[in-house]
Amino acid sequence: MGSETSDSRPVILDADPGVDDALAIMLALGSPELAVLGICTVSGNVSLDIGTGNALRVLALLGRDEVPVYPGAGGPLRREAVYATEVHGPGGLGDSALPLPGRSSSGDAVSFLIETLSALPGEVTLIAVGPLTNLALAEARAPGVLKKAREVCVMGGAVDEPGNITPVAEFNFFADPEAARQVVRSGASITLAPLDVTHRVALEASHLAEMPATPTGRFVRGAVRPAMELAMRVRAGRQFFLHDPLAVGLAICPSLFRIETVFADVETGGDLTAGQVVADRRLFTTEGNRKGLPIRCALDVDAGRFLALFFPRIFSEAVSREDSRR
Repeated sequence: MGSETSDSRPVILDADPGVDDALAIMLALGSPELAVLGICTVSGNVSLDIGTGNALRVLALLGRDEVPVYPGAGGPLRREAVYATEVHGPGGLGDSALPLPGRSSSGDAVSFLIETLSALPGEVTLIAVGPLTNLALAEARAPGVLKKAREVCVMGGAVDEPGNITPVAEFNFFADPEAARQVVRSGASITLAPLDVTHRVALEASHLAEMPATPTGRFVRGAVRPAMELAMRVRAGRQFFLHDPLAVGLAICPSLFRIETVFADVETGGDLTAGQVVADRRLFTTEGNRKGLPIRCALDVDAGRFLALFFPRIFSEAVSREDSRR
């Protein structure tokens, strides 16, 4: 067992691990407010096989092998897979070198989502930090199942912020825009952590220098460093944005965020616009004439308070039990 208490809320992480996905897993497992029922994996930052292996690697590092991992979709609903290996490295975890543990994954992600949400209606929070393919497949197989979630916290999209993979699209929504649209239109209780908020919190080089000399500290430094060096080359700033951990933060402490309801939809067509979040912010129209659905969007965050929550938890004794054994 980890940091959970009798008051912990059940959550499922759906991820494409990925450096920031690994940090999101560490934050979720180090937070007593959350009880992680399982981790679903999806093609995104890296291939499904690599991402599934990375989830198992991180859990082994943390001494949390009891948390099941469920591989899901190996590619988007209707498109060719795209990856972000230039950011995360060919193995998905930067320069870190975690061994692959002996245990295997547990079963099918889509079936796990459907079965768990159906068994615990209104109780489970989904935290989706990769392309939304698994969630869309679950909704297609069992219509209405996403509405059985207590909340769906999604790292994805860009409302007023430029994109990070195209001028207007964020990577997760661009990787499978059809899935993103289906989830946004599902009627589930969705809160987005778009680039508008995730670009406000970053790891800096000074943070790496202060990390503990433990296996988890060494892992984070090795995982993050190549992406920081890439950022220095392309935008003259050595930072690593905490995209996925902020979606976990929404589930832990929503009071850290400024959340606004935005009428929005996801564009699925166009060479320049696929994956774009189209927010209807027209001044002179009635609510009934707005395009899209009302979606809760986190548009700002108290970065200092979030980091004060983040660092102790990813390096907490509860998360890094293995540190005392090495």
